[in-house]
Amino acid sequence: MKSDPGGTVRVGLIGFGTVGRAFASLLAREAPDLDSRRRVRLSLVAVASRNADRRRDPGLGAGVRWTDDLASVATDPGVDLVVELLGGIEPANGLIRAALNTGKSVVTANKMLLARHGTELQALAREKGAGLGIEAAVAGGIPILRALRASFTGDRVTAVSGILNGTCNFILTEMEKTGRPYDEVLAEAQRLGYAEADPASDVGGDDAAYKLVLLARLAFGRDVAFDQIAREGITRLLPCDFVYAQRLLLTPRQLAVARLLESGHLLLSVRTHLVSETSLLAKVTGPFNAVEVRGESGGPFIFSGRGAGGGPTATAVLADVVEIARGGAPAAPPLGFALLEPCIPATPEEFVSPFYLRFVVRDRPGIIADLAWILADHGANIEAVFQAPYEDKSALPFVVTLEPVSGKALAGALAQIDSLTFHVVPPLALPMTE
Repeated sequence: MKSDPGGTVRVGLIGFGTVGRAFASLLAREAPDLDSRRRVRLSLVAVASRNADRRRDPGLGAGVRWTDDLASVATDPGVDLVVELLGGIEPANGLIRAALNTGKSVVTANKMLLARHGTELQALAREKGAGLGIEAAVAGGIPILRALRASFTGDRVTAVSGILNGTCNFILTEMEKTGRPYDEVLAEAQRLGYAEADPASDVGGDDAAYKLVLLARLAFGRDVAFDQIAREGITRLLPCDFVYAQRLLLTPRQLAVARLLESGHLLLSVRTHLVSETSLLAKVTGPFNAVEVRGESGGPFIFSGRGAGGGPTATAVLADVVEIARGGAPAAPPLGFALLEPCIPATPEEFVSPFYLRFVVRDRPGIIADLAWILADHGANIEAVFQAPYEDKSALPFVVTLEPVSGKALAGALAQIDSLTFHVVPPLALPMTE
């Protein structure tokens, strides 16, 4: 990597939002210690941001150039390493490419861009001999990508899964704790800063799916595409689901799952599962993340911590900056494999699990019989039926649990059940997992 004649790596920052501001402050605070104890000399020399004059922070020093010309920092000869913290596809994609084309290394936390164009950016970085740091794109300050890239190379990973979205985890654990409905808890999450004004990407599963793309590429060396991941949000859960889950000694968690099947196909999904109350994932509450990696020889490992926010994400960004400043382009490709194999996703019939089915109905005789007949016709065996006492017979919730059944068989049964006339809201199906 190039540096100034004094050996200082000059950093240019593009994006000065929550994470950008946290990174700039962290770098300013840690730079003296990094120089004296780790022999890494870093200097923030430029910040590009929309409305740069309004965002200008005098505390970062008089030597920092502030500009609203984003491209000028990406191609500035006086910048050795570019940190991109804008988010989104464009202009971030073009700016990163411009920086790499000039031979500059880049560090980014842009999960959406990396999920969509990460393989192309990795190839460009390799062609130009530049570093590409991506640790902050998944699970904030949890060093999960670095672990997959380096620590698991001696084992064959069979599954990687976990809680990857702090917004969803906060909402689900608050609904469980307080019994309040989804909309009310979402509003609280927005007030506390745990949810965006438009939370669709979080609560709909897209945010976790972007992260799962990166985890799966690093874990299995497959060119996983975002659109290959089945996604289902948390918006349909009701307070009664938490009541019934508790009776079953289970708790709802949004899980992102990538599992290698015997067929060689990858099972890929983001959806709410019911997990055992005694599992480690059930202990992950509030806006925290957890990732479990299962190895063929080493068994399961769980990484947990703060998965979002300015501070945790900034620490991951700085770790990448330090790694690249020490050695130029890292020896290992950012996605762990120089060449990714094609990804063949599992089919719905390859996903087999016990299921929780929740119905809200206008009570009348024969409902259970109708459901049992349709489920049996599709090869789904009922394990148990639960109905808590509810006064309102015009919107009566009850639960049916199923023995292990394939996703394909269940989908066929639910398509037929949906046409029945007693539903107040559409049925909800959640896999139950250990």
